Formats: sequence, structure tokens, C-alpha cells
Amino acid sequence: MICDDQYLRKKLKRTWTTFFSKYGKLLPIQLKTIPVVLDVKNAIVVSSTASGKTEAVVAPLIERLLINKNWESLSILYISPTRALVNDMYYRLKEQLDDLNISLSLKTGDKTQFNPDNSPNFLVTTPESLDSLICRYPSSFKNVKAVVLDEIHLLDNTYRGDQLKILLKRLEYIAETDFSIYALSATIADPEDVGSRYLKDFEVIATLGKREIEYTLVKSLKEVLNYIRKEKLKKLLIFCNKRVNVENVAKECKRLWGNHTVVVHHGSLSKQIREEAERFMKETQYGVCIATMTLEIGIDIGDIDAVVLAEVPWSISSLLQRIGRGNRRTQKCRVFAIFNSEEERSMFEQMFRVAIEGYIEPVEYSRDLSVVVQQIFSSLYANPNGLESGYFIELFEGFCSESDLKDILSHLAIKGWIEKRHNKWYATTKLMDWGEKGKIHSNIPSIKMLKVINVSSNQIIGEVQYPIDDIFVLAGKAWKVIYVSGDKIYVKSEKSKASTATFKSHTAEGYFYYFLPKNIRDKMEGIK
Repeated sequence: MICDDQYLRKKLKRTWTTFFSKYGKLLPIQLKTIPVVLDVKNAIVVSSTASGKTEAVVAPLIERLLINKNWESLSILYISPTRALVNDMYYRLKEQLDDLNISLSLKTGDKTQFNPDNSPNFLVTTPESLDSLICRYPSSFKNVKAVVLDEIHLLDNTYRGDQLKILLKRLEYIAETDFSIYALSATIADPEDVGSRYLKDFEVIATLGKREIEYTLVKSLKEVLNYIRKEKLKKLLIFCNKRVNVENVAKECKRLWGNHTVVVHHGSLSKQIREEAERFMKETQYGVCIATMTLEIGIDIGDIDAVVLAEVPWSISSLLQRIGRGNRRTQKCRVFAIFNSEEERSMFEQMFRVAIEGYIEPVEYSRDLSVVVQQIFSSLYANPNGLESGYFIELFEGFCSESDLKDILSHLAIKGWIEKRHNKWYATTKLMDWGEKGKIHSNIPSIKMLKVINVSSNQIIGEVQYPIDDIFVLAGKAWKVIYVSGDKIYVKSEKSKASTATFKSHTAEGYFYYFLPKNIRDKMEGIK
């Protein structure tokens, strides 16, 4: 059901002014989504970046909170994939919720305002911090009425998405009443399939709007500057694949644009420096920011007039994330791409053609059983009085077979992490000590940089961060992964127009993968 602005303005009489008055009218995804949220139905909401998905869900949820007197203490849980997005969402909503006297807090691994003795109405957090909170303060979540899963496409089909799926089940055990769930996503191939992993009895709400991509291939930053002056563009975001290249490009940008208008953003910089760069780009009228993938996702740095690709992105998905950061308030992406050879030029042309066509390759879902280990540890830490096998059978139903679960529990007992007494499983002292140190809530493995070796010549081509797509770009050429061994990834040159749509994401195993018994690890490798 799609309602008009006037009807929804009446339905949102407490929140319309705060969330929508400055825009004048609702966007297409908002017209479709708001009635569904007001009707207390679950939904996956799919539309492009900057299309208004957040307000489409948050405004009617706040309306419901203000109407219902039983929405006390912590009622709305907003889960984002990264700490940066949690911080960004917190500051984005703070003024609006203050205006409506709704208390708001955030919780990440390095920042918390959560007070269990005085729970907020609205909490923004990550999956890992949610894991920690429900272990330590389960009673704070008894009154949860709605959960929002932000940028679910960044979590789904990974060990973090699987962890979130199980955490939602644990949240059901804690909550005293049913809660609704809303998953927000950029365009994905099969919303029904993705939604089914996190929601029950849900609607798919999608808008088909596709952003126009206007791209120009150039040979240098000097050429980019000439176009910038001609088109009167003020703010640029330049992407590189590696941190060292960010620094090199920044030197050139400072020479062309001047020291005071250029900032950098990458993972080797301190959080303070990165936040200063974000703030500068958000507040400045003229600015250039050079970044790695740290700015691919939705950290708010204001409106960007154009995106510059200083190198060929490693994959189609990376290209789409990067160019999606530009001109977020319009339907047009202005992009410049710098090529250093005819091969790179051809690769850019093919990648942009696919991006413009809007083809999204379906992804086959593969569960990561390392999550079973992590959630056994987390559940037993949260329940020092022990849990029966039946609890775990129910918790992992549809995710892990009973025979595999039995093998995992037995293996963890042999390794001294858990023990069975009087038909109940308990955490050992070793596991409880790990829990006290906060080591059991995250399944994120350490970042691995692998040397890339051409199997034909045995030549080292360079390094990439693992996991990497099955076909990726490095040194201006496309490579296909043959196998991974230790700290090396062996590849062969990919000649079959790899840049068109054949990049398939290679997912890493979770940190607790090596806690699984070998027979299950072998089985998982066989599936891959």
C-alpha cells in the first residue's frame, strides 16, 4: 500500500515536523515503507544509497514509541555493521530525538554511553557489542519492541551476519513480548532470500530507481583538476586501493589544490585524525579527501560533488560502493577514473558498463559454523549456572545439524573450554576468564595481507587484503584465485573479460573457525 504525503503527515503528527518538514515531501521508499512500519509488520527495505531508508523506518518507529505508553526504557535497537556507522548514526539522530525527548545512547567496543541502570529508549550498536550487552545486562532488553538491521547487505553471508541471526534468536528468548524487525539494504539480487535469514512473515519493500553514472577517463590528477575547474565542482573524494598510495596521491593533490584543502583517511591513521578528516569534509565548502576502503560505506562526510578512482578498484562491488559516495542528494554520480595503460582503460570501460547496466550477480549463501563455537562460548558465559543440550539444539535449529553440534560440543570439552556435569554444559574457568576479558563476543579474524603470486611465472605481483573476490584487480590486471596457502595467494591471469560481472565474493572464516573439529572444517572446505 502506497499512501500520499497528506495521509502520512496525519499519521506522523508527532514526528513529521522533526523528520520531514525541511524536505517538503516524502521520497518513494518512504511512501512505501512508513505505512508498513506503522502497521507493525516486519520488512526488508531495499533502495539505493541516500534514498531516505533510515527516516522511512525510524520516524514511524518513534511515532509508535510516543503513542504506546508501554514502550518504556530500551524499546528500539538499531544495529549497524561498523563502529564508524554507529557513531555516524548516533550524531545523525541525536538532535532529532532530543527534540522529541527520546533518550539515545550508543555502544561500541571503544565508546559507550549505555547505562543499564538507566537504559535509553533508543540504542545504536554493532552485532559484537550487542553480544556483549545481552551477556551482561539481559534484563535491559526485556522491553525491546523493534530492531533495525542497518546495511544488512554488508553483514549477510558472512560470519558476522550468521552471528547476528543467532543473536536475534537469543533476543527473542529475553524479550517479554514479540518485536518487529526491519532490515535496510542497498540494492541486492534476492531480497526475499536475504530477508528470510533474519525476519519472519515479512514484506519486501523496494524501489527500482537507478542512479545515472557520468564518468570520464583521464590520465592524471592534473586532467581531473582541469575538469573540476570547468564544471565548478567543489568537493572531491579520491579512492586508492592501498594506504601507501593514499599518501603518494595526497602529496600530488596538495601540490595541485593546496595544503589547506586536502585531507587523508585510512586505517593506519588514529581515530582522532580520521574523525578530523570526516569533520573537515562535512563542514568545508572546498575540499579533497583521499581514502582507502575506509570511506566506501556510509560515514557522513557531507555531499561530494565527484568521486575520483586513482586506481582500478579490486572488484565491481568495490567500484559500486565507491562511486555511490558521490552526489548523494542527486540521481547522478560524477566519476573520474585515472588509467595508466590501455589495459586499465579497457578494464575501467568494462566495469563502468556493468555498473550502468545495474546487473547484480546472485550470491549463494554459505553458513559459517565458526559462529556455533562463538555462540556456545557467549551463551555459557551469560549463563554460569549451565545450559542443557536442548537449549543449543533449539538455538541452532536450521543452522547447524544435531550431529555436527554434538561433535562441536564434544570437541570443545576435550579442548578444555566447556564441561558437562549432571546433563548440563558449563563454561570452564578458562572460558570464563576469556569472557571477563571480552574475547568471546567478536568472531572477526585478524586482517591478513597475502602475497599474490602468479602461478605461471612464480612472480610476486604484490599484496592484497584477505578475503578477496575470486577474481580481483591488482597492478592494473585481472587475476583469478587458484588456491591460498599460508600467507600466499596463488593466481593466474584472467583474460575472459573478468571485469564485466564475474567477480564473486570470497568470504573469510570467522576467528573461531579453528576451534571447530577437523571433520567439520573439512566439510566446510568441501562446500566451498
